[in-house]
Amino acid sequence: MSTLSILAVILPAIALAQWLAGKPVLRKIGGALLVILLVALLANLGVIPTYSATPPPVYGQLLSVGAPVSIFLLLLDAHLGALKKAGLPMILAFGLGALGTVSGVMGAAWLTGASSWLGDLAAPFTGRFVATYVGGSANFNALALHYDVVSSGALFAGANAVDNTVTAIWMGALLVLPALLRAWLPARTPVQVFETPADTESVALATEASRPDLMSLAALLALAFSAHALSLYLAQLLAQAGLAVPSILILTTLALLAAQLPMVRRLDGAQLLGTYGAYLFLAVIGALCDFSALLALGELGLRLVAFVGLAVLIHGLVLFGGGLLIKADPDVLAVASTANVGGSTTVLPLARSLNRDELLLPGILVGSLGSAVGTYLGFAVVGLLS
Repeated sequence: MSTLSILAVILPAIALAQWLAGKPVLRKIGGALLVILLVALLANLGVIPTYSATPPPVYGQLLSVGAPVSIFLLLLDAHLGALKKAGLPMILAFGLGALGTVSGVMGAAWLTGASSWLGDLAAPFTGRFVATYVGGSANFNALALHYDVVSSGALFAGANAVDNTVTAIWMGALLVLPALLRAWLPARTPVQVFETPADTESVALATEASRPDLMSLAALLALAFSAHALSLYLAQLLAQAGLAVPSILILTTLALLAAQLPMVRRLDGAQLLGTYGAYLFLAVIGALCDFSALLALGELGLRLVAFVGLAVLIHGLVLFGGGLLIKADPDVLAVASTANVGGSTTVLPLARSLNRDELLLPGILVGSLGSAVGTYLGFAVVGLLS
């Protein structure tokens, strides 16, 4: 299926989701979750391809380019002085989430009897899910390559399919969990990290402080794409010099520097463009839900779903249960969880959908921290289980 054909389905789905989110019956669900549900439905009905082992190029482009560009745009309204107010709670929540990940993956391995159906690969398999649900897919692949899990084709492909599907479902759950928890956890007054945070998703998409003109939109897109290209180039140069710095951290730094320039702050439309980019990202998340791929795995698929599902469930219980005890902000817990399970880039749509833009920067930073330590934790768990 061509890129044009896929976009001809995804873009109307986003518009439909936003329209439905304005209806009284569906308003509490929100446009973000509706995008995931609509695209997941379309993908599993065969209208567009699912995010399978060989995903269409447009999906990869939206993830690798669209998400970073949107993050850059949304960070242009950031106030550095207030970062510390949102940062410490996020770090604590992320640490609690990482503890939940380690407990969840090891608990899932024990509950499903992983050693009986994975054999010698049980420890590496467990370690790689600790790595990916603390850091991200790069950590996942690092352990898979080191322990030669890749050579077990069915297991490797199945693990990827289950990981993608469970991550998509969990992200959908995180969109509604904070609202459900507010009966027990007191809401915090949002920290003013952004000058004009949107009151609702619909307002964020429809209006800003002033109507953006073509010059502003053109300049913002030029800045965002140039900054993304520069961040990739600088990350490559630093890697050659022996310094492994994630490009997302470089991009974040560039955005924060640009945000201090008066000429950049006068440009209107960054929030509008960034929010739409977040919706494109969520559309790909919806396409991750490939139920046909799971069914094709048979018994192995059921075991993998049980393993990964239990791991994420225990992670959530530890994180949100601990948050309940310390009366933490449920939005902070949700963003920390998505930084754990999905990585830095997945923070974007969740923070935007929760109307908590002040959590975007702290979420990206702890997600990058997870990428830095995820592999080490994964190897540590393998060593412990071996």
